[in-house]
Amino acid sequence: MAGTTRHWHYDHEPQTRAALDLLRSGHFSRGEPGLFMPLFDALLTHGDYYMHLADLKSYLEADERMCELYANPDEWALTAILNVAASGKFSSDRHDRRIFIADWQTKPCPVV
Repeated sequence: MAGTTRHWHYDHEPQTRAALDLLRSGHFSRGEPGLFMPLFDALLTHGDYYMHLADLKSYLEADERMCELYANPDEWALTAILNVAASGKFSSDRHDRRIFIADWQTKPCPVV
């Protein structure tokens, strides 16, 4: 497998190699050997069209940071609160109102 651009992540990222080797080995499908070979082939043989392998390492790093954060309940709660507070104002009612007025040229109806 070595040597092609298509296999760069497999060749250079031990976690990616380990995950793909587990797929190929049948580790996740002991009762159905080869069940995940189409996935293995899509990722490695056919070129990983959606670039899942390119994102795997950063995903695993983010997951590790999240697990460390979750282990500290106070820090987790603070982060969750700040995340919600920073998410910005969103209202489906406001959004729908804009669509009704702009796209459908309707006028608001007062609710009594």
